[in-house]
Amino acid sequence: MHIRKPLPDELISIKRLAIASFCALAFAAILVVTIILPAERGIDPTGLGSKFHLTRMGLLKTVMARPDAPETGRPSQSDEVIIVLGPGESTEIKMEMQKGYNADYRWSVLGGSIYHDTHGDPYEDDTVYITYSTADATNGDSGTITAPYSGFHGWYWVNKGATDVTITLNTNGQYDQILEK
Repeated sequence: MHIRKPLPDELISIKRLAIASFCALAFAAILVVTIILPAERGIDPTGLGSKFHLTRMGLLKTVMARPDAPETGRPSQSDEVIIVLGPGESTEIKMEMQKGYNADYRWSVLGGSIYHDTHGDPYEDDTVYITYSTADATNGDSGTITAPYSGFHGWYWVNKGATDVTITLNTNGQYDQILEK
């Protein structure tokens, strides 16, 4: 097999090589600023990251990358909260949890069904949140919340019915406090 050397007029010129390299470098810089920084670090100098929902993802990644709470000295407690919601009323109950804390929960509704959103948000930025579950018309839920970041994790309920409902929430696990927001 014989490999032929290219003729001088078949070679790319230094000028064309420099232009192609510059274009590749400029394209890479644009990708870093508009996509990679918002999606990985939550840094959005152009505003395009927010438009394409990349900045929220980057902020969540940054918050979740922080170290877990230490295993020793974690609080352990149980609470029962009873709330009565009239028609059209809403409330939010949250546990203050450190990253890595676990808490079991069970809640039930008497008198009807309600909308609920189980979610969490970090201390630093309430625009960053994670949704664990939602339902438009339900009368209860149970599970375990493992905090992916330090902050507030809990429930938002809305009574969309025409009569009063009573919500009973039972929690057990590792959280600093439970509060109504």
